[in-house]
Amino acid sequence: MNTDTLNATVHRLTREHRTTNTDADTGEKSYPTELSLFQQLQQEIQSGRRAEGAGGGTGSRSPIAIPAFSLWSEIRETLATMHTAITGKDEPKLSAESKLQKWAAWTQADNSGETARKCLENATKWMLSIQQMLNPVRRAEIVGACPQDECGATHAWTWDEGEYVRNTAITATGAEATCGACGTVWAGTELYTLAKEIGKVAA
Repeated sequence: MNTDTLNATVHRLTREHRTTNTDADTGEKSYPTELSLFQQLQQEIQSGRRAEGAGGGTGSRSPIAIPAFSLWSEIRETLATMHTAITGKDEPKLSAESKLQKWAAWTQADNSGETARKCLENATKWMLSIQQMLNPVRRAEIVGACPQDECGATHAWTWDEGEYVRNTAITATGAEATCGACGTVWAGTELYTLAKEIGKVAA
């Protein structure tokens, strides 16, 4: 398991971070700073509530916010369960960010690697689900195994229209491709390298 990948994924979920934007026409890259994905997901929930309340409604959540609310509930429930299992404490007032960070830190003490694998699996799933929910884009599935030595996955779970769907591990979105299992991203000329590597793995 790649510890750097886990730490990077947890960082994107729980802290402000720089993201890479690639201009589809020029290929030029920019690196703006954005809020943690957990914060962005909570803002999506709040925006749905504001939209519903603006019309003088009953205060129930709008259809737009329901998928975000469901995902956030699933994240919090999983983190609460893992936090109790690891620490022996419930600590309901502890933030989801802190619980995920503690889970990631705890993986260093697990010689079997099972805790790290489970943490990376969930963190990657949440990262991709939030990104897809906030910025839905057309995805093209790439058939083949991820060429990363620590991965090799052929399939991964993604969030699609309110449910998790099993897709190929690697999906392409415009100027980049992403492995849904390990979180590796290929962009620009790296896409040509990816195509060659997938061909070698398939052969």
